[in-house]
Amino acid sequence: MGIVWIASYPKSGNTWARFLLYALMFGPPERSIDVPKRIPDLHRPLPFDPPASGPLYAKTHFALTDRHPKLAQTERAVHIVRNPRDVLLSGLNYRRLAGADEQAMPAAAYAKTFIARGGDPQWLEQGFGTWADHARSWASTDRFPVHTVRYEDLKTDTPRELKAIAEFLSIETDGDRIAKAAKAASFDAMRALEVREKAAPSATAKTDRLFVGDRAATKKGVYFINAGKTGQTLDPVAPGLDALFDTTFGARDRDMLDRFGYAPE
Repeated sequence: MGIVWIASYPKSGNTWARFLLYALMFGPPERSIDVPKRIPDLHRPLPFDPPASGPLYAKTHFALTDRHPKLAQTERAVHIVRNPRDVLLSGLNYRRLAGADEQAMPAAAYAKTFIARGGDPQWLEQGFGTWADHARSWASTDRFPVHTVRYEDLKTDTPRELKAIAEFLSIETDGDRIAKAAKAASFDAMRALEVREKAAPSATAKTDRLFVGDRAATKKGVYFINAGKTGQTLDPVAPGLDALFDTTFGARDRDMLDRFGYAPE
């Protein structure tokens, strides 16, 4: 059975992409856990339903190296890339969701560490690499076909980008199905599902849902499905962070920033 990876650096739209593909191929999910049952997560092993025929779609955050699991079975990949500024802020939100408050992890300290190391230190330890190394590994490979999508373009025109993904994956579809899938996997629809599931009696069982976090976090306004903002600034976290980002990322990772249109002007 061949594998099609949905590959991204953490907090770059992987969950959204899987919801879109699920809605396109199977219809709107009734539960969030339906998505990883069809499109499993390499980093969160749960029972899943293997396809009767065709490829297995699966999520990965790993950088593409010789150590990546199941390379021999890989057919192709959809690679999602996002502005590292927005990745940083989404990573901070995720840490808050996981329980690290300002006292345990000051926002400014997290941002400075992310900038200095090129990514969240936990992600580096898990084998995901820096933002730039991860992007470079998937966008530049000749091991198998890769379709790279910018998160910003996916948000600007979801139907157009989803149609391009479907064509790359040879998924038969039409304009009506594309539009319905984009609506079913919109941020509003996913956020509503998250709120509903976390308010349910079974919300304590992590195997019952895809979304990390609990009802207490949602009451504080911290969600797994965050706002999905693009082109954000870092200075509201702490003055001078945007300049620090520009000089550090700009000097170290200019090739990837230029390639995807994220370089400072």
